[in-house]
Amino acid sequence: MILGSMTSWQDHTTFEHRVIVEALEKLSSLLQQHPAEGRVEFDGDKLYASIMEFDVKSLTEQVAEKHEQYIDVHYLIEGEETIGWSSLQEDSTAVKPYDSEQDYALYEPSADELLIRLKPGMFAVFFPHDIHRPGMGEPARIKKAVIKIHVGLMQA
Repeated sequence: MILGSMTSWQDHTTFEHRVIVEALEKLSSLLQQHPAEGRVEFDGDKLYASIMEFDVKSLTEQVAEKHEQYIDVHYLIEGEETIGWSSLQEDSTAVKPYDSEQDYALYEPSADELLIRLKPGMFAVFFPHDIHRPGMGEPARIKKAVIKIHVGLMQA
């Protein structure tokens, strides 16, 4: 997992993988256009963003998720969001097994889960070994972007 802020990420691009840098650059350009909800393709199914607005759930209502084919970059545009994070462990048990068509498995929150509080301008990058539980917080509406990066781009 990577946690950062768009206000300072350009100072650290030499330390990041070129695909993550490219995704954040494309997101930065997209945000200047004040995008509406929906999907924005940068490179078809290999690299795209979903802009969404929704009401956050309480910590007791939300399950965790994990992907195998995509890396997620969660960027908060408006509101405040809590995201839970835990690393995939040998004893991690899926409550919904991996669905290759939808690219996700669902998990109960881990006992060692860390809670991360995002504020506007912050982003979190979740890799396939990261179990994450987004969309939580105090009752409120948030707007966010989730960039999906196909893992094949990282290996090219």
